Amino acid sequence: MTNFDNPHGQGLANMLEGAVTIPPGASVLVAYEDASLGWYDVELKDRVIEYCREILSVKVDSVEVGLPANTPSAPLEEKLQEKRFDWIIFLARLGDQGRFDEDHDGPRKLMVYTRRFSQLASTFGTVPQNAMITLKKVVDDLINNATSITITCPHGTKLIGKPNPKVSKTGESKDGQTLDDASKDVTVVRFPAAVSTPVSAKTFSGQVVLRQGLTSTGSKVYDPPNLPIASQVVAHVTRGRIERFDGPDEDAEAVRAHYERVARLFGIEPMFVDSWHQGLHPGTDTSPMPEEDLCLWGETLFTSPQYLHFHTCGEYPPGEICWMVESPTVELDGRNLYENGRIQVEAFEVFRSCLDQHPELRALF
Repeated sequence: MTNFDNPHGQGLANMLEGAVTIPPGASVLVAYEDASLGWYDVELKDRVIEYCREILSVKVDSVEVGLPANTPSAPLEEKLQEKRFDWIIFLARLGDQGRFDEDHDGPRKLMVYTRRFSQLASTFGTVPQNAMITLKKVVDDLINNATSITITCPHGTKLIGKPNPKVSKTGESKDGQTLDDASKDVTVVRFPAAVSTPVSAKTFSGQVVLRQGLTSTGSKVYDPPNLPIASQVVAHVTRGRIERFDGPDEDAEAVRAHYERVARLFGIEPMFVDSWHQGLHPGTDTSPMPEEDLCLWGETLFTSPQYLHFHTCGEYPPGEICWMVESPTVELDGRNLYENGRIQVEAFEVFRSCLDQHPELRALF
């Protein structure tokens, strides 16, 4: 029997007991992708299965699901036809594809972002899930209670707008915004809880400076899934609509063509910014480099406070193309909630009780 009395075991307990409640005797399906694809390692899968069996005393089955696709995974669908699973644990990117879907049938879903077993022993795996959820609520509440939000970055981004509307039971807010103007959060359990709730971009105007490149949001599959950018391109936005892209002709034209191509593939509105959210977890692995693997970089660093993540191309969350704003400052009514990619926990009194309640968070800041 494996010894789980160590930091790796602490991370597994945080994932499988802190993030979810799986009672003894329950049935769990672990959906994984091949380690040779370079995203999830074998040891993580093996230890998750072992912990479920030996510590949680649950029934565990597993299925290799392959690459993300625009059609359901046949091996996964075959397993689900058995209708015997209470939970699916996704150690695979396809678990992210339907993260905003309204899915109330079938097993509950846990999407895991600790992709290597070694990450479970880091703060990304061991800081308690309930501590991260409390931090997320504090950040969400501060954003939603603001009257004006300004997003900037050292490279020239400046975007100004309002938070998600506070919508009444009649479907309309005091300033006339409707439920359609609000964004929504994911419907799967994420481990760790490491991003804020998306904020609708429908009131935001200004400019966003695009660097490194464009990446897929992981919603639908298209090839190539990313577009490297050699020079900065500026996206001009008016109330959530992309008016134009400015920059060196070759780069700006490549960005426009990428949007048009992806939109044609799925019959969607290309020049639309649906929403944005901020990374929350300073323990995020920073090793993926954009010049080495733009997709891995984007789909890893989005949980870091060093990046603000936009959902674009498509009038729905999460859209199909994402923007990554580096070292963002998020100003709420003249006070910085984030400053150059760091959460300003000393600037707002409400963080004090959060840190007192969860002292493990203090080491992150």
